Amino acid sequence: MKKLFTLAVLLFSTAFAQEDVTMVLNWFPETGHAGFYAAVQDGLYTAKGVNVTIQPGGPDTIGATLLATGKVQFAMLGATEVLLAREQGIPLVAVFGTFQNNPQGFMYHAANPISSFEELEGRTVAISPGAAYWDFLENKYELEGKVQVVNYSGSLSEWAIDPMAITQNYVTAEPYSADKEGLANGSLLIADSGYNPYADIIVTTEEFLASNPEAVQAFVEASQEGYEAFFADPAKYAATLQTANSENTEDVVLWGAEQIKALIETGDATTMGIGIMTQERWQTVYDQLKELGVLQADTELDVTAAFNASFVPAP
Repeated sequence: MKKLFTLAVLLFSTAFAQEDVTMVLNWFPETGHAGFYAAVQDGLYTAKGVNVTIQPGGPDTIGATLLATGKVQFAMLGATEVLLAREQGIPLVAVFGTFQNNPQGFMYHAANPISSFEELEGRTVAISPGAAYWDFLENKYELEGKVQVVNYSGSLSEWAIDPMAITQNYVTAEPYSADKEGLANGSLLIADSGYNPYADIIVTTEEFLASNPEAVQAFVEASQEGYEAFFADPAKYAATLQTANSENTEDVVLWGAEQIKALIETGDATTMGIGIMTQERWQTVYDQLKELGVLQADTELDVTAAFNASFVPAP
C-alpha cells in the first residue's frame, strides 16, 4: 500500500510539473504587452504548466542573441530580426504574432501635419538606425537624400521642441504621452505604405520548440487568453502594468487598450485567433526585404520554417 501511495504521489507531481521559462520584451513594459502581464496576473500560464518570467527590454536588448545563447526561452522580436537571424544560421521560429497591423508610425505636430509619406521630404525625422521600414519608404517614395534623418533616442524631448520635427512612434503609446504634455499631434501608420510585418512577435528556437512543444503550446494558449482577458476588462490589469513600468498609469492603460485592440483583433485574427500568422504575410515581407537588399538576393530562405502558427487556438 505504501508503494502504491508513493507511486501515486510521484505520478501526480510529474503530471503537474511546471516548466520555468523567461520571455524578454522588445521594449520597456507598455500597454501593447498587456496580454502577457494579464496571463501572469490571472495565473493562466501556471494553470497550463509553465511559470513565465517577463524580462523588460530596452534600446540595448538583443533578443535574438539572448535566445541563441539560451538565456531566455522566448523573445519579442520583429519579422526582420527573425529572417536575418535565420539567414545567419540562427534557427529562430516565430510562434505568436501579437499585432496583425504593425503599430509603427510617424508622429508629427498637429500644427504641421503630413498626410502622405511623400510629405516627409524636407523634414527632420527620428528613426532607429537600420530600420527596414525606412529602407522600404525611401525606395518606394524616392526619399533618399531628401529627408534629414536623425537617430531615434526613445525620448520625445527633441521632437517636442521642434514643431517641424517628425519621430517614429508606436501609435499605441507615444501619441498619448504627447497629448498629456499638451503637444497636439497626429500619426501616419507605416502599415498604410504597404510594409506591414507582424509586430511584437513571440519567438523561440527550433531546439526549444522540438524539445518542449507542450511548453510552447501552453505559452501561446495562455498568451492569447491573456489578451482576451485584458480587452474584456483593461482596468483590472492597470496596477500590474504600472508596477512593471511606472509610466503605465491607469489612464495610459485604458487609452492604450483601445488603440492596441484595433491593431490586434483585426484581419486574420478575427477568424483565426489572436496571434495567428500566415505564410502569405511572411512571404510578402521576405520578398520586400530581399528587394531592398536587407536580405541576401542570392540565397533563398524557406519562410515556412521561420514561423509555426499551429499552436495558436482558433476562436
